[in-house]
Amino acid sequence: MEKNNGNLATKAMLVDLSIRAWNARKFDKKITKEVAQRHGTTEKVGRYNKNLLPFDAASYEAIWAVAGTARGEHYEQTLPWADDGPRILPAANYMGYMEKSRARRRAFDAAVATFLPEYPVLQARAKDVLNSMYRAEDFPTGADMKDRFEFSVKVFPLPSAEDFRVSLQSEEVNVIREQIERDTREAVTAAMSDLWERLYKAVSHFHEQVKGGVVKDALIANLRDLCEILPRLNLTGDARLDEMQRRIMDKLGAYDAEDLKKKNRRTRKQAAAEAEQIVKDLSAFMGG
Repeated sequence: MEKNNGNLATKAMLVDLSIRAWNARKFDKKITKEVAQRHGTTEKVGRYNKNLLPFDAASYEAIWAVAGTARGEHYEQTLPWADDGPRILPAANYMGYMEKSRARRRAFDAAVATFLPEYPVLQARAKDVLNSMYRAEDFPTGADMKDRFEFSVKVFPLPSAEDFRVSLQSEEVNVIREQIERDTREAVTAAMSDLWERLYKAVSHFHEQVKGGVVKDALIANLRDLCEILPRLNLTGDARLDEMQRRIMDKLGAYDAEDLKKKNRRTRKQAAAEAEQIVKDLSAFMGG
């Protein structure tokens, strides 16, 4: 198993995406207490969180929109490793991942650069909107606000039992190495299961839309995008996964969304039948 772990460390790495942004919401203890007293109850039944900026603060919302897109792409381009922590980035997908993350970093920085000069104006408007709920101390100063935003990508090597050389008794070192090997095996199994699950969900969604006769424009494009990235995420070189990817592209990726949206019932029926069979086969591969 050590040899396999070593091979894995040459084929993949860990990547961590960290995005930090100022949250324009603030818990107001005073208002919470007033509301509770007005309704004859206690503060434990609810909390009053104020929206600190006007609802039409487009420059602020743009920052969160970019962050959401970046996180979505981060999950699409990687595989699970640990809960809410770093994820596996196969070396085959490194360039594609970094290209997307750098583009999102530029978009994030641009959105922040647009928001910062507008912040004093938005705060002044918020004072009118919040009225007696306004508290100047709820708002960071202009100088502090810039530090409330961060977008970073960090890459780490995968842990390898072979590289564990801490000065401990040999028995303890062996126990730790075995744990690393076991954790790695479990993580790789979970990562590959995640890929199968993505395929299953995508084809199931395709089947539901086509069978129901409500086909959205992005249906085929999303399926093709998944099939396009799948070979680069196939961490173990699973031949069955590659074969299924090619089958989905040949059978379902060949359809055009416009054709499926038209009143061609025969085409939709054929596409639905093909998708249904693939769903059944995927379910069998995944153990039911």
